[in-house]
Amino acid sequence: MFRGFHGKRTSKLTKAVIIIISITFVGGLAYTGIVFTRRPSPTELGVVASVDGKKIGWELVDRKFKDALLAEYENTGRVLPETRGPIRASVVDQIINSVLVTDAMKKEKIQVPAKQVEEEIKKQRDAFPTEDAFQRALKDNNLTVSDLRTQIRDSLALQTLLTLVKSTASASEDAVKDAYTKETGKPAEGKDFDDKRAEIEGRLRARAEQEAVVAWLDGLKKDAKIEIFDPEIRAVKKLQEKSYDDAIAEYGMAIKKEPDNAYLYVGLAQAHLGKKDLAGATQALEKAKELYPEEPYIGLLLGTVYRDAGSQDKAGEEFKAASEHGGLDILLHIRLQSLFKSIGLEDEARAEQAKITEIRDLLERRNKEMNAPQEPAAGAADANGNSEGTNAAGQGQQGDAKK
Repeated sequence: MFRGFHGKRTSKLTKAVIIIISITFVGGLAYTGIVFTRRPSPTELGVVASVDGKKIGWELVDRKFKDALLAEYENTGRVLPETRGPIRASVVDQIINSVLVTDAMKKEKIQVPAKQVEEEIKKQRDAFPTEDAFQRALKDNNLTVSDLRTQIRDSLALQTLLTLVKSTASASEDAVKDAYTKETGKPAEGKDFDDKRAEIEGRLRARAEQEAVVAWLDGLKKDAKIEIFDPEIRAVKKLQEKSYDDAIAEYGMAIKKEPDNAYLYVGLAQAHLGKKDLAGATQALEKAKELYPEEPYIGLLLGTVYRDAGSQDKAGEEFKAASEHGGLDILLHIRLQSLFKSIGLEDEARAEQAKITEIRDLLERRNKEMNAPQEPAAGAADANGNSEGTNAAGQGQQGDAKK
C-alpha cells in the first residue's frame, strides 16, 4: 500500500501509517512479474478462514497475496516456487492478526481526535511538491483522501493501543547490570558502566516491549476462535510443523480444488522430500513442470531431485532447460553453475560462468547509465524560457530484464 507515498515519489510516510501497513498488508497493487495459473473464482474457492465468525474470503487473500509477491519480487528479483505457499500462509496470518487487532481497538474504545488525523493528512500532502502530485499518488494506490483518512485514523488508534501494551514492559536494574557484565566482562560499576547504562537500558526495554506485543498478540489468538478452511494453508502449516503425512493429505485436497496449480505440486514435493521420498517428490515435480514448463526454478528443483535419485542425464537436461529460461536471473545461473559441476558437466558449468559474467557486466553498465546526469527532456524550457532538445535514444530500456 501507499507505494506512491514511499520512495517512488521521494517522500515518506510518517511512523503512524507505517505501523498499520506492517500489520495489515493493506494494498491493491497488481503483481505482474510472473505468470499466474487460472484460479477458480472466489465463490468456487469459498472462505479461506474465519476469526470469531468473521469470514476471510479468497478475493481479499489473493489481492494481498499479489502485493506480497510484488514486494518479494522487488526485494529479491524473483519469487521461488517453494516460497509461494509460505508467503500465502503468511498473508493469511497477517489478515487474521489485522482482524484481532481491529477488534481489540474497538474493545478498548480508543478515540483519535479529528484534529490529529487532519494534521497527519496535511503532513502527507506537504510531502509532495504539488497537490496534483499528491492526487496522482492517491490514484496510483487506488485511494481517495477519505480512504487515506481512514487508514491514518486506524494507524493512530493502533499506535495508541500498542503504547498501552508496551507500557507493561521494563528493564530492571539487575538486568542492565547483567547485560553490561556479559558484554564487557567487567563488573557493573564505575564511569564506563554509567556511560553505557542508558544505551543498555534502552536496548533491553525495546526488546521487552517487542516481547510484550508478541505475547499480547499470542493472547488474542489464544482467546479467539480461528478456523482455517483452505487446505493449502493447512498444508503449509503442517509442512512447517514437519507433519509430512498430514501435509501430503492436505495438498491432495488442495490439488482437487485447483488441479492446474503447478505450485501446489511444488509444495507436495517438499512434503515428500521431508519424508526422504524421492519417488513421490519426482512425480509431483514432473507434474509441476508439465503445468508450467517455462518456470526455471521448477526445472531446477526437478533436476536436483533427479540428481539425488542417481539420474544424472535427466538432471543435466533439466538444468540446461532451466538455464535457457533463466534470463538475467544471476542467482539462478550461480546455482546452476554449481549444480552442473556436481554432476560432472564442466563445459556447461563454464558456460554458466560466462553468463554470470555477462549479466554482471550488463547490470553494471545499466547502473552507470541510470546514475549518469540526465539531459533535459525534448521540448523542456531553460531558465530563460527557451526550449532545448535532447537525444533520448536508449531511455526506458530497463524493462526488458524479465524472468
